[in-house]
Amino acid sequence: MVRTAVKVGVGAGLIVLAGAGGWYAAGRPTPERMVAALPFTGGDTAIEPAEPPLDVRVITVRKVKVPIAFTYTGTIISQQDATLQARVTGNVTERPFEPGGHVKKGQVLFHIDPRPFEVALQTAKSQQAQAQAQLTFAQAEVDRTETLADKGYATEQRFQQLQANRTSAVAQVQGAEAAIARQNLNLDYAVVNAPFDGRASLSTINPGDLVIENQTQLVSVVQLDPIDIQMALSSEDSEAVRAAMRDGGVTVSVLGEDGKPVREAKIYQLDNRFDPRTARRLVRALMPNDDERFLPGQFVRASIRTGTKERLLVPTAALDSQLAQQIVYTVDAGGKIQQKPVTTGDTYGENTAILDGLADGDQVVVDHLQEMRQNLKVVAQSAGEVEPDRKPGHGDAPASGEPG
Repeated sequence: MVRTAVKVGVGAGLIVLAGAGGWYAAGRPTPERMVAALPFTGGDTAIEPAEPPLDVRVITVRKVKVPIAFTYTGTIISQQDATLQARVTGNVTERPFEPGGHVKKGQVLFHIDPRPFEVALQTAKSQQAQAQAQLTFAQAEVDRTETLADKGYATEQRFQQLQANRTSAVAQVQGAEAAIARQNLNLDYAVVNAPFDGRASLSTINPGDLVIENQTQLVSVVQLDPIDIQMALSSEDSEAVRAAMRDGGVTVSVLGEDGKPVREAKIYQLDNRFDPRTARRLVRALMPNDDERFLPGQFVRASIRTGTKERLLVPTAALDSQLAQQIVYTVDAGGKIQQKPVTTGDTYGENTAILDGLADGDQVVVDHLQEMRQNLKVVAQSAGEVEPDRKPGHGDAPASGEPG
């Protein structure tokens, strides 16, 4: 062990002496000259080039007026909706209309066999003539007996009996006249007419079918243009609508499946009470429907606009998220990226309202979001300012018909 240590020490000393001799023989160079002489290094140190700034497009955020709106599920109802039933019993002889087609007010829809009612009418007329003859005779008896009674040739009892006979004859005449009116009415009921312009339903009643008075449903007719949307509003939204109607009209946008408005309506009626079971108040909006796109019983989503308010808008595509926090990337005066957490509100078309986190005039990055990071140097290219879609989009439609 001792011998080995001695050998190692002697070898190391020889290496040091050899190195010192080489340094002395080389003219005692400086450490910088020694490093430069190494085969794996050059005379100059390489410098990495700086990363070039990234070109990005930015939108200037401005406050703009957007609609105050809340969205509900509404039901399409007709202003005039009639279910026609048979008013007399009889066989249908004719159905001169096309089931499911358009009908005009007064147009004949069904003919019911009128012959039984014509016979009954003739009978009632003959009974009326007979009752009239009896009344004429009873009146003559009263007139003649009244003179005799005044002279004492007829008893008071006899005179009263004749007066009673006259009264009975008058009642019989009136009964006969009522029977005539009834049969005339039955003849009118034997012809079923459209009560107003509209579209008829599909009817299963055909010529030859027996229909029963006040039981058989013949057809229904509904008015389709214009048509109503009925909605049940909460107390808060009902008050907003009432106030807006006092200051002007309240506009309703019917939304399509993509959340975009497809038809405009205007609220014109409010119910006179709240439903105690739901604490909701019914309102109706009138809507043109000349293409008959909307039919009674159909459910629609409708956005009710009661006014406007100012909001900061950013393109929805400019929003990013980190740890469940919505953020946007802005460019500061030095051309560097700043991450800003924001609180978002409703959406308006392709834009989203920012309730907190941004200021008017901020420049928000709208592309290369995946490459953005804090303090990244960029070159901002203006993409203009936010152009709001003033009609609320799908994003501001609250669930289950609740107010937004």
